[in-house]
Amino acid sequence: MAARQLLLRRAAARWRRGYSSAGAAEYLHRSIVPTMHYQKSLPRLPIPKLEDTIRRYLNAQKPLLNDDQFRKTEELAHNFEKGIGRELHEKLVAQDTQNKHTSYITGPWFDMYLKAREPVVFNFNAFMSFNPDPKSEYNDQLIRATNMTVSALRFMKTFRAGYLEPEVFHLNPEKSDTQIFKQIIRFVPSSLSWFGAYMVNAYPLDMSQYFRLFNSTRLPKLNRDELYTDEKAKHLLVLRNGNFYHNLISKIDICELNITL
Repeated sequence: MAARQLLLRRAAARWRRGYSSAGAAEYLHRSIVPTMHYQKSLPRLPIPKLEDTIRRYLNAQKPLLNDDQFRKTEELAHNFEKGIGRELHEKLVAQDTQNKHTSYITGPWFDMYLKAREPVVFNFNAFMSFNPDPKSEYNDQLIRATNMTVSALRFMKTFRAGYLEPEVFHLNPEKSDTQIFKQIIRFVPSSLSWFGAYMVNAYPLDMSQYFRLFNSTRLPKLNRDELYTDEKAKHLLVLRNGNFYHNLISKIDICELNITL
């Protein structure tokens, strides 16, 4: 019990150092490239050519069908390409031209997600699982929950301060995932920065939904649910045995979690 309380006091000390001070423990890291540096110059998702889509579809079907079935499928696909498919494709291109602020797939994707009426938890929600901590004493439920809470808040503060490392897919990390490249690219205007990364075979990824990682929920509506985020909220919520506990982050004492967990 004494060891447990000592570990909790240490976690509380890290919390106070990290959350309320400007010390090194306040953030996960301090990226020299701002978190959203590439966001303004991200290219829009291009609409594939209709004939390319038909070709890829038939290539995917061929191993699954016998010769007669494939010939029938091929006939139907080419009829679609010359008829209603062409008409729908032209409408999609026209709609995309009128909405240059986003990619053509964004609206339909959110509609698919927010209009779905299947159980959300089982069908859509992501989840995480964790291996046991190498330090056995840290596997105590209360201590582990405390450490995860502190780490999550450090991540949140790092992101909101713009210090989180941008998400980049590096095909040639020896050139692009280096301090030299980061020192250079941070001075490239945000309107051009994505193309600067592209020149060294690096591909910055969209981070527009990162702000929904915290203080966000899905509000049930009649036909289409709504995503809601309140970035001003300052409460930490703990669920246990069907009960809800909350306190202001700025006032919470981690050692008090011993009472509620």
